Amino acid sequence: MTTNWSLFHKYAGTKPRQFVEVRDLGTAVWSATGMAETWGTDTLDELASPAAAQARYAALCADAVAAGFTLTRQANVDLNRLDAALLASEIRDGARNAFNAMRAAHPDQTLNAFALISDDSAMTIVPLANSVEALSEDGGGDDILWNPSEWSFFEEGAWLDIAYRMILPYHRDLPNEVDIDALRAWVFGACSAALQQLADEGLFGGAAQRDAVALMFHVTDGDGDDDVIEELNTPASFRRYAAWRATWDKR
Repeated sequence: MTTNWSLFHKYAGTKPRQFVEVRDLGTAVWSATGMAETWGTDTLDELASPAAAQARYAALCADAVAAGFTLTRQANVDLNRLDAALLASEIRDGARNAFNAMRAAHPDQTLNAFALISDDSAMTIVPLANSVEALSEDGGGDDILWNPSEWSFFEEGAWLDIAYRMILPYHRDLPNEVDIDALRAWVFGACSAALQQLADEGLFGGAAQRDAVALMFHVTDGDGDDDVIEELNTPASFRRYAAWRATWDKR
């Protein structure tokens, strides 16, 4: 199958550490390389024909492998088509790995909160977590429990590098017809769907345990309208949030 997108990584253990990305744009080839979770440095090569572009694309892919990178994803991508299920699955798998890595890195902590965070322009996807112990050290209040910016664990964003590469073309000078409203709906919806899938598979505990867990999608610089909380939490957990929110709105 002819492809127009290839993504390669080097790993620290099994976590992405560096990336190489190559895209065939028809009569040009765009490529970028850098550390995971960054834009990296990009280059655009203008070619004389589609055949020349395909040859350059193949050569850059071969160069990545020769440099020790491993092929992570390869596909024929239409940047004008936003595949919600595909993005949600990549976010889900990355978020699962991030949560498990946080739990493994802090075996003395009981994680009781997890969030995926984006920004108002849908440029980022960041996993954050908190624990019973960290919450207690910070005073134990709901002002911390429902405020991801105050949480303690945020070091595992590289697990979401594949999803990050999927959304960055819409913030670069790559040709597409996707407007910002469609982009925001795509990214925000995929993050929420990914969290719901992880909750349904039991990553955050069974029904009884989930009452003590805060789960959310949050837009850092938004007005709260795009946050997803009620749908992701048990009724008992959401009642606690709603009670806290009512007091916050009165301040």
